[in-house]
Amino acid sequence: MFSNNKKIKLFFFTLFVNGVIFFGLEWIAGSLIQGDNIYKNVGMMDGKHPLMEFDGDLGYQIRKQAMGKLTHMFPMIVEKQKITDISGKPISTKLSFTYQEGIIRSENGDIVVNSLGYRGPYFKKNKSPDTFRIVAMGGSTTAGMYENELTYPRLLERMLNRAVTGKQKIEVINAGLWGYTSCQVMKRYKKEIVDLEPDVILLMSGWNDINKMRESGIKKKSQYCMNHHPVLVRSNIFRFLRLKISEGFKNKPSELGINFFQGNTKYYLENLREIIEDAEAKGTHIVLVSLPSLFERGNVDKFIRYEQFSGFSLQEIGYRQSALMHINSLKKKIANEYKHVFYVDNGLSPLTKGKSQFFADTIHPTGAGNRVLAFQLFKYLNEKYKFGETFGQKYSEENWSKNKLELEYLKSIFASNQTEDLSFSACLALHGGVCTHKQVAITKHVHMTGINEFILGSILQFPLVSKSPDFKSLFENLMRKAIDLSPDFSVSYWIFGTFYSINGEKELARKYLEEAFKINPLLKDFSFIKNANKFLKNFRQDPFIFNFRKFVEFVKRDYVPGAHFMKYNFHLSVGYLNKKSSDEAIARHMEFYYFAPLLARSIFSKTASYLKNRQEPDLAEKIIMKTRQLITQNGLKSLS
Repeated sequence: MFSNNKKIKLFFFTLFVNGVIFFGLEWIAGSLIQGDNIYKNVGMMDGKHPLMEFDGDLGYQIRKQAMGKLTHMFPMIVEKQKITDISGKPISTKLSFTYQEGIIRSENGDIVVNSLGYRGPYFKKNKSPDTFRIVAMGGSTTAGMYENELTYPRLLERMLNRAVTGKQKIEVINAGLWGYTSCQVMKRYKKEIVDLEPDVILLMSGWNDINKMRESGIKKKSQYCMNHHPVLVRSNIFRFLRLKISEGFKNKPSELGINFFQGNTKYYLENLREIIEDAEAKGTHIVLVSLPSLFERGNVDKFIRYEQFSGFSLQEIGYRQSALMHINSLKKKIANEYKHVFYVDNGLSPLTKGKSQFFADTIHPTGAGNRVLAFQLFKYLNEKYKFGETFGQKYSEENWSKNKLELEYLKSIFASNQTEDLSFSACLALHGGVCTHKQVAITKHVHMTGINEFILGSILQFPLVSKSPDFKSLFENLMRKAIDLSPDFSVSYWIFGTFYSINGEKELARKYLEEAFKINPLLKDFSFIKNANKFLKNFRQDPFIFNFRKFVEFVKRDYVPGAHFMKYNFHLSVGYLNKKSSDEAIARHMEFYYFAPLLARSIFSKTASYLKNRQEPDLAEKIIMKTRQLITQNGLKSLS
């Protein structure tokens, strides 16, 4: 028998040994999850992730005051080489001038976020009297991928503000978060969105719930909405095991789960109703938006031909197809129960056929797909709230053919086009469809639509450009590439034919337009001249892009994924600029604006501040006046 002293010593010795073993395992697990894995799973970097932070109620969210917080940096990789500074430390992958908004590199791409914790440029939390505020809520289909300028909320804001008459300003705030279910959307609504006093909430939530609904054993909503990020998430051992378990599941076909789906939908509906009924008391309208997807109605065998369905079993496709259609039908049913709730089909639902060129995978639209989605909401909102001119566009829910979809896509380019569109489409067109370290699987679709949008946008915003011999050659080469990438896409032929028509080359114009009409007869009734005149009626030339040639030359030459961070962190530093003339300093800021037009507000605030410090107040005031002319950015009126 051990004496009490020996028992105590044994207890502390055992505790010490277990502690050593535990901390040893923690160190080993931490070493094993270092490298790229740590950036692919937010939970691996709890408290240190450059973009996301843990919240007890919501799980993970975009960091508040993200630009001013010290965190780990996403690895800077240029031409497949990891880049560090002279001391071997990671190069900063945050770019910000005012700490109110900026770019953060993460596993999702180079993402523009603001200090309030939302994707997109900074906005004032307190809504001004002349502002109509729309908040878009949902998961990754709302938050968007790496196309900062082409998320659907950004596109919708441009479309609405281009059409609005009078002094009213329309804000569309992107409150989407990657991976959010209806549980997190509902919690964020109560915790944050209510305080923003939205006039309308666009709710496009459901895809993450469809995955959740297949789980067995859920008896109540608290189980359905259980937060799967416990205190253990701070343990390297737990995170390592979770990574390995999740990787194992990714390599196995998921269970169908159809037996549990119907029973679990009630918890999804409860979350929607909580938002709807709270919003009713506050006078906020709710628009339930159908879920976008590459799925269509009918036999699932036809999906196998799409690249995006590679690796999916017919059983899994069948589950997702039936679940999607059921969720959309539930949304439509709920909308009929409340006077302040409305249902809108986004044009990329199962009602529409021939969508493969508008999706990066089975559920996430590309930037081109987001145009179509935003355009349907634009038509509906403009018609309902009478913001301004509708240009004869009416919203209607209907079964769409591939031809109707391509016509709507063409119309959407005319509806939104501004510098944001031109900047990003130029990059896509001139660099093979890739504009950040984050690539999509179906790059050829992104490249093809980027070419179309760049050329049509250039013609609309700079009508004389198409007659320049240099640009004619560039546009011709790009259009041939677009046709090679997708020979049955009618819009490419229409834009090529329109280009030649503007240049007076009637025979070539006839050749390409006839091919466009052969593929898509609906394009016969779409007049470039008529729609270009409508476009120019509400278009204001960007005061900072007065030389289109320099703009294109900059976008064309200055491209390596990641190089922008290194270049502009250096080029826009005070030490560098002090060695340059004022004109050269302004030029550096303008170049960065071409790369990131969403940050116009903070970029040119920095320019004006720099010039004032250089004792050049008149030049600073000119920059401020030009910035106020920009009509596509939030908060520019307050620049001083």
